[in-house]
Amino acid sequence: MAAPALLVRAEPGFTLPAFERLAPPPAPELLAARIEAHSAPGDIVLDLHGRGGWVARSAVDHQRRALTLESNPLTRLLAELVLRPPDLRHLDAAFSALGSSPRGDTSLRLAIGDLFATRCPTCGRMLALDELIWEQAADGPAHPVRRLFRCVVCRDQQGGGEARHADPDEADILRAAEDPARDAVRRSLRDRFPIPEGGESLPDQLLGLHTSRQLLGLSLILDRIESDLRAAPLEAALRLGFLHAVLPASRLNPYPGRVGGLRISGGRIKPPTAGQWRERNPWLAFEDGFRLVRAFVQRLEGGAQGALQARLGDDLRALGEGAATAVARVGGPTALRALAGESREASRSGLRPRVRLVLGQPPLRPSQERLSFAYLATAWTLGRDAAAGLPVDALVGPAIRAPWGWQATALRRSLEAVEPLIARDGRVVLLLESGGAEALAAAALGGSAAGFRVVAARLAEAEEEWGGLVELLPPGAVGPHGPRTRAGSVLPSLPGDAGDPQIVPGPGLFAPAERIDSRPFSEGDAARSVTETAVQILRARGEPARTDRLVGEIVVGLDRAGHLRRLVAGEGSRHDQDEPGDEVDDAPTDADRLTDADADADRPDAGGFGAASSGARRRGTHPRTGAWTSSSPARWSEGGRVGAAGGVRGRQPRVPVPDPVERLVALVRDELSRPGNGRLTEIEPERWWLADRQDADQAANPLADRVEWAVYSLLSTAGPLAEAAFFERIAGLFSGHDLPDEAIVRACLQSYRSLASTPDGLVTSEDLLRRSADHAELVALLAEGGHRAGFNVWIGRREQSRTVRGRRLSEYLDERERNAYLPLIARAPSEDLQALSCIWYVRGRATILWELKWTAMLGEPLLRRGSRIPNDDQLVRFLAFAPERTELIRHKLERSPLLRAALEDGNWHLLKWNHLSSWLAADRPDLSELESLLGLDPVAERSGEQIPLF
Repeated sequence: MAAPALLVRAEPGFTLPAFERLAPPPAPELLAARIEAHSAPGDIVLDLHGRGGWVARSAVDHQRRALTLESNPLTRLLAELVLRPPDLRHLDAAFSALGSSPRGDTSLRLAIGDLFATRCPTCGRMLALDELIWEQAADGPAHPVRRLFRCVVCRDQQGGGEARHADPDEADILRAAEDPARDAVRRSLRDRFPIPEGGESLPDQLLGLHTSRQLLGLSLILDRIESDLRAAPLEAALRLGFLHAVLPASRLNPYPGRVGGLRISGGRIKPPTAGQWRERNPWLAFEDGFRLVRAFVQRLEGGAQGALQARLGDDLRALGEGAATAVARVGGPTALRALAGESREASRSGLRPRVRLVLGQPPLRPSQERLSFAYLATAWTLGRDAAAGLPVDALVGPAIRAPWGWQATALRRSLEAVEPLIARDGRVVLLLESGGAEALAAAALGGSAAGFRVVAARLAEAEEEWGGLVELLPPGAVGPHGPRTRAGSVLPSLPGDAGDPQIVPGPGLFAPAERIDSRPFSEGDAARSVTETAVQILRARGEPARTDRLVGEIVVGLDRAGHLRRLVAGEGSRHDQDEPGDEVDDAPTDADRLTDADADADRPDAGGFGAASSGARRRGTHPRTGAWTSSSPARWSEGGRVGAAGGVRGRQPRVPVPDPVERLVALVRDELSRPGNGRLTEIEPERWWLADRQDADQAANPLADRVEWAVYSLLSTAGPLAEAAFFERIAGLFSGHDLPDEAIVRACLQSYRSLASTPDGLVTSEDLLRRSADHAELVALLAEGGHRAGFNVWIGRREQSRTVRGRRLSEYLDERERNAYLPLIARAPSEDLQALSCIWYVRGRATILWELKWTAMLGEPLLRRGSRIPNDDQLVRFLAFAPERTELIRHKLERSPLLRAALEDGNWHLLKWNHLSSWLAADRPDLSELESLLGLDPVAERSGEQIPLF
């Protein structure tokens, strides 16, 4: 079993700059880990909301077959390049041929350069401008103020750089005022943009971002890309290079500064705010874009997956027969219906390919900036037909404010459509990008509404470069086994056994959604489940947990108890149970514009911008829009609802339906922080622990201590172990609610690995027998030193049988000390005192407790045994530890407020073994001399620090 993605160090995925905000990709390491964990060679891996073919690329690289439904036409274009990167020599040749293609009496590159011709003021040579800087006057038109160009002759003859600048001359001003882009050019470019109703001027506004000669230059490049016949990967690379030239060759390229974003709202473009902007030569902008694409292809070929070449097929049958390794389509209702039809046809022919793993990211929530850029980029790069698949009508309305419920609805529709294709032992893994608890809840609710079961959910730690994950099982699937840790499993290992009275036993361990009765959702019952689940998780971990860590497990617990399914069913019934006399506002909402059934039913889906729609009423959705929430920007008044257009609709005000995602997150947070919750306490901001003493006593050993012992055991028994194999083994030992964060695993590894370790061979220099002998020797020194210091001495019961220097440790005590009645030495349970390493005491005057640890496992001495020994004015405690554990102890103290509080409340003093041995070597150890030796960074170790001069 491969290491779960949660224990994989994930770096952000790389992509082209235009897609960093439009469709950021998942980390390749996360994809590889999940593909290895949940599928086998030859299985089909499906990505429902592709971001450029990255999931498919990783699947093909691991000998799987891949089916990706891309979010929009632009990501489908990127997928062509990602799945079949062209040879760099062929790519260079294609670009060179495009630039040298004939244009009248000259080439395309020179013809565009002639539009930007200028004369060098120094040598008089005619050149092509790089940029012409324009300045917008406050009360008049813009005018050129500076020109930037390159002159090789001046560089060679006069020295200095090649780049030059000067004021524009009269010829530059006249040439800039010309209009070489005639009406035919503008008409052909305008026809590339689908026109939304009410936004008839929008294409002209977008073209107005470019000067006339820029429009002509871009049009010439685009015509040559679309008219020449070349391989699909080469054409995709050139189109993507052109995409990266559109905004730099526009008024959105300010001077100075970086290229700005595009925002369209109410059918109007938000004008640039900069006073100066660059008129960039479009051919030079295209060259820059091509260099970006070329570097991207080079990085693809030089990555861990190498020069991968997928064999693209047209349909599911091509994957089933093995002729193709990947199928890439633009997603949407049409694509999902076609997929279902291909599945039925394959089953009739006896060949029924099954999807083993659905892997990817949830659909991107729409935003005004993302939709604006997609509209511009798709129309310029791919044309009108491709851009028509976007919800362009949303550009003429108010700014889009898509709620989290929109994402849940879109995900539910996709999962419902592909559920028949998923094998019963398949898995759905959704890698969250960002959004915190809301993103996790949206994915869980979307899966639950589609009849899937939530078996794992977790948000990433703050230092991790990803958002988290949600793992789903299809209806009727068999549940996973429980964790295999020293603590055992506190939570039920089978979700079907989690105590939901509505689940009727069936042939599988998971009952499908239709086997659940119609008991309504109860916030009180759900709140009790939140507390019970949180308590069980904390007891299982044995240490405090942050809210982000608890939220995922709580959502899993709510699903096991049936609350998520009742919640989404209740959201649907809110709409379906409207009284006939109620007036509903029919003004278009944001959800209407993004999910309108009539508009989207027969066209490619907009992916990250518009969800797959269905005209029929679905479980948990609005009967008309299919959305779970009323997110209209409308206002409310006494007489009725004021729609977005301003008209009063209806006679009775209607209460907006709350977003179920926000409702779920609020329920969890409110229950955790409820003042009357006697079982949970917030010991630090956003960090929770058990308030009830009985719950705390039943808690397992701290997870950090169990991880530490597992790390040492692996390193000491497995021989030289590669780092990847090490993390895989740790992931097999700890899973679910016991899964540790990466930081504690690496801290333990760093503490126990030897200096001879390499990433390919981890070993440890620790030896259990040697450490046991060192421990016994130090106990003997404590006994001898205590006697010299004038104390009576007690040695722990389990220590007394050990032999040091030919004598049992019990022989270091006289008969009176061996038979001492410990509760008279300290008011504590006798078994706890007997477990201590050593005790110095003068009855009735002073007692010193000594704990010796060669590990950093502090839970037992500080939290368990230490908490049962009450404080006393005459009681002092010392915890002596091996100096090699210093940094690990520091890490554990920083991450655990319980340990820090136990150290302070119990009057514990930290002391390293080497300092303790030196102090005990004195003729009469003086306690006052210990002060400079105490702590993780004792004063004695800092005596060699250089004294600052000032």
